[in-house]
Amino acid sequence: MEQAQLDGEERIIQARTVLNAVQMSMDSQNPQSRAEAEAALRNWESDAAPGFLQALLDISSAIGAHYVSESVRLLATVLAKNAVGSSWRKTLGTREWSRVPEAEKEHVRSAAASLLFEEPERRVATQTGLLIANIARFDFPAKWPTLLADLTSAAWWKEQNNRPEAVEHNDRALFTLKHVVRAVKSKRIVVETNGPSELKPLADKIAQERKMLNTKAEEIFPILCQQWQQHFIAFMDNRQAFMKANMELLAWKPLGEIRGPLANRCLGVLRELLHMLADSWTQLGSAIKEFLEGIYQATTAISTMAISSDDKQRISTANKARVRMLQCVIMALDRNPVEFAAFLPPFLSLYSTNALTAPDAAGVYALPAKRRVLLTTFLARALVCPHYEPDMIKFIKMKDKMTDSKPLEEASTALTQWLCPEHCGHLIAAVIDKYIALTREELQEWQASLHHSDPEGFIRSLDADTGPDADNPRACGVALLLCMLRKGAGHVAEAMLSYVQHLQGQPVSPSNLLLREAAYRAVGEGFAHVHQHIDFTAWYASELQGLLEKGYTEQQPEQQLLCARALWLIGVCGTDLPTQHWGAAYPLLVHYMAIPDLVLSLTALGAVLAMTAVVLEEASALEQAEEAVLHMQRQIQRVRQLQQQAGREGAREGGGLLREMPWPQERFLQEQEQDLQAHQQQQYGLLQDCQAHMGVVEAQAGAVFGSCFQLLAQVSEVDSMVRVLHLVTVMLEALGPKAQPHFAAITAALPQIWNAATREGSSGPASRLHSALMAVLTHMVGRLGSLAIQDPHIQSVLYALLQKGLEGSPAEQEVLVEDALKLLNATLSASSTLAEPLQSFLPNLMAILQRGRDNAAVFQVLEGYLVTASPHLVAAMLETHLPQLAASLLGCFTAVLQVAQKAQTGQEASPPPSGHQPPHPHPRHHRGHKALGKREAAALDMDTLSDAGGAASLLTVLLEQQLSDPQRSQLGHVIGAAMQIVAATQPQGPMHLHSVADNLLEALAVVACTCPALFQQLQAWLGSQAEGQLLDRWVAIASTRHLEEILGLGTLGALQGRVKRHMAAAGLSTLLVAVAGHTGQFVVPRLAKIMAVCLRALAESKAFMAEEAERRTLIANRDVNDPSQDLVKLRRTGLSLQSTPRSLDLHVAVGTAAQKAVSVVGQEALEEVSSSL
Repeated sequence: MEQAQLDGEERIIQARTVLNAVQMSMDSQNPQSRAEAEAALRNWESDAAPGFLQALLDISSAIGAHYVSESVRLLATVLAKNAVGSSWRKTLGTREWSRVPEAEKEHVRSAAASLLFEEPERRVATQTGLLIANIARFDFPAKWPTLLADLTSAAWWKEQNNRPEAVEHNDRALFTLKHVVRAVKSKRIVVETNGPSELKPLADKIAQERKMLNTKAEEIFPILCQQWQQHFIAFMDNRQAFMKANMELLAWKPLGEIRGPLANRCLGVLRELLHMLADSWTQLGSAIKEFLEGIYQATTAISTMAISSDDKQRISTANKARVRMLQCVIMALDRNPVEFAAFLPPFLSLYSTNALTAPDAAGVYALPAKRRVLLTTFLARALVCPHYEPDMIKFIKMKDKMTDSKPLEEASTALTQWLCPEHCGHLIAAVIDKYIALTREELQEWQASLHHSDPEGFIRSLDADTGPDADNPRACGVALLLCMLRKGAGHVAEAMLSYVQHLQGQPVSPSNLLLREAAYRAVGEGFAHVHQHIDFTAWYASELQGLLEKGYTEQQPEQQLLCARALWLIGVCGTDLPTQHWGAAYPLLVHYMAIPDLVLSLTALGAVLAMTAVVLEEASALEQAEEAVLHMQRQIQRVRQLQQQAGREGAREGGGLLREMPWPQERFLQEQEQDLQAHQQQQYGLLQDCQAHMGVVEAQAGAVFGSCFQLLAQVSEVDSMVRVLHLVTVMLEALGPKAQPHFAAITAALPQIWNAATREGSSGPASRLHSALMAVLTHMVGRLGSLAIQDPHIQSVLYALLQKGLEGSPAEQEVLVEDALKLLNATLSASSTLAEPLQSFLPNLMAILQRGRDNAAVFQVLEGYLVTASPHLVAAMLETHLPQLAASLLGCFTAVLQVAQKAQTGQEASPPPSGHQPPHPHPRHHRGHKALGKREAAALDMDTLSDAGGAASLLTVLLEQQLSDPQRSQLGHVIGAAMQIVAATQPQGPMHLHSVADNLLEALAVVACTCPALFQQLQAWLGSQAEGQLLDRWVAIASTRHLEEILGLGTLGALQGRVKRHMAAAGLSTLLVAVAGHTGQFVVPRLAKIMAVCLRALAESKAFMAEEAERRTLIANRDVNDPSQDLVKLRRTGLSLQSTPRSLDLHVAVGTAAQKAVSVVGQEALEEVSSSL
């Protein structure tokens, strides 16, 4: 291989070497050589090997060489494009640029610019244009300042040189120009800096380059506008085009056919420039004004242009022109609504005519779909644009000191008049008839699907029309309707309902069937806007119920369409039906789930799902209402107790501020009792509705489950199966233990679903099906507990599904990990012992931790393993997996420590001084997690906070196990990091750091009480300053009182405060007793604060012990026959109650610590400081 020296160290890769690799990578006859060549190309690209890009461009430029075929040149150009896009960027988190030398970059720029026009093959030239766009993202304008001007000049039409080659050059230049502008409009300007002292020059340099970029773009905008106008005029004047064309050109193409596509190319560039130059309207005001006026005139002219139906090319060019002009107008509206206001009235009238009023339904359907989408999109965005609201106009006038607001006011008036009561009825009818209504072909497709075609595919196509990402005429028509309802307030809703009533007054016939169905859909889509104008209960009772009852018995083809829409309407609008009608509608929907027409049955399934979800919402609201009533009752009871204590000796003790502050207690009680009465009435109403609806669901549960499993046997698409399983999940959640009578039917169907999912392999659809199946099992296990996991049918699916989900590979299955962890956690919560299949998942959990994904969920599951397993199994688990657990915990704490130290000092966090460096936290690539860069110390995000909380809880459980001394030593660095976090958490620091420190103190208290020598050793490892900060923060956090404590209310916050102080007193007093002699950490002021916390905990010990006894009693008296109880939570609570800090005799510990404090500093010094505190 030929090589040459570069700078004495690097070696340049020669073109011959790269050519050989490119050719070998295309050799399908020799797989091994091909793999080696591909690996070499990837390595050169990823390493930005010097000479690689230059060699690729040399290969691409070898036009006519017998040894370089077109396919080789194409691949070389693609590789160069990709290499520039990957290796010329600034790597996130570093200050290093690519190692590609500047001389090589200059060669690549020059070669690419020449190759763009010299390359004879269009597809190679296309990739060259994209290569130039990638280069421009980094080198324009600083290192390639003439790029835009050069391309614009090359795109200029010259009448005297209109040969095919010149036209092709014009087209390539405009194509490349569009992609260059698209690349640089979102350019992130990056320059080198060596430190904060250079920030001001850096900011100036960035602003200068940004200004230069905009200036270059502004210069070419008027030129391209002029070029577009010339091309468009030539395209429109086809007769003139023929007259101007010489005979040689006539033998090639008519001039109009040439200029039309070039005009569209210009529009593509201008659209990108309008997006880029949003802040340059002032500088380009006249040019943009002329451009928009030209678009208006061109749109009007092209609508009247006579084109032969046989001239397919000209029709296609004209349609593309309309689309491109629409895109430019929408871009101007979006980016500069204030400046665009003057153009809104004419365009509103023009596009409204083109989209709604001029063509009939057949004419609208004949329009290209993209044009229909853009027409309705413009109208919708204009309606909801906030800049045309009267209040916003007033604000803009005041903010910008606008002297001429007439264009904005005229735009606002035009929109108001467009939706005036006299006109909006016709517009509403046009939207429904021409955009929302199904076509005859779609109706025939549905009817054919019942016997010959694919009903699930038909439903999928309808779902595609209504999805949030839908970009088709029907979805945009619905969006326009919603914008009209939002903008026009009540009279638009009344106009729509008037049209619906007009259709209802006509007998159902083939002529109005589709319109009636579309009108019903319009009501459902806009129900949030029209519900105040419509009595859906009366509509259901007078029409929909009878329609469904008749359709269920007769099943006429004409009725099926309206029945499907009626089912959908009940699901969308009928969830608030009165109890009587609700109870009648639900069974009717369930009946439709069992009919042979899959379109109707799956539509009914969606409605049943919506109605059942109402029961869940009502149950949740009822639970919240009950909690609110109970809380108010406790408050009233507490105030009455304080009143009874008034005048007694010591009445203030425990009374808090409620006794110390003068306040109108009787008035407070009166208001509270009034609120309590209102809440009780609300609770009673919710209870009545919830019980009535739940009774209906329970009565129909067997039919629902039966229909679901019948549908699972009929459907073949994964999406349909997932939809059915979703309903099963919601039913299980709603029924809870009452689903037990249907347990056998559910468990018998699970293997069938598992087999269907297994047949799909590891594809994306299979992952969705596995996820849905996991959701069913999670709810079943969560609701039925041990009854579920002991069933052999469920076991056969449960453990196989967990194994598949916890594997996390291939990539399609990574999304299952989170669902599998939820299911595993539910299984542990229902398990009395750690079954052998559950033990087999430990390596999978360790592998997930190794990847750094879903740490919080894995920590929670491992916590369940530790409290569920027998002591022998726990010892085996720790023997095998404790080192990796310690590394993962340390990684989570290190991420928090970086933030804590950054907040503390404003400098980069330093790693803890240990014998071995703690591993960096694993980068996150899953479900929105962000990687931690090498120098990144950003604010603590929710993922890191969640991981830290799970890590703190798991660390506490680990420390509460019977650990050997070597195992405690393995956790030493983890405990040390926890100490550092607490020490670095400042009182004025972020609240999320306080929550992490609070969670860690329980683990530190366990260490202090069980291994005070280890605690002191780790304190010394911190250093004297951090050692003192740790104790100060511990005392400060323990001294913090919840608002409920201050007010004297016996709530959960008060209970947690007493537990926190008790554990702090136990840990601190044990440490104080264990200290030998006088040390710097226990100075007199700090000792006084520690003793104050200990004495307060001692004063609260009676209440604390009573609460602990109550917790033990609740655990002992739990309902052993309730299969749904969370056994992990019970075990975790029991383990916590038995922990050394909570079970320590605080009187003895505090008394001994007080004696030690007096012996160390003397009683007088301690009393003097205590009195000052």
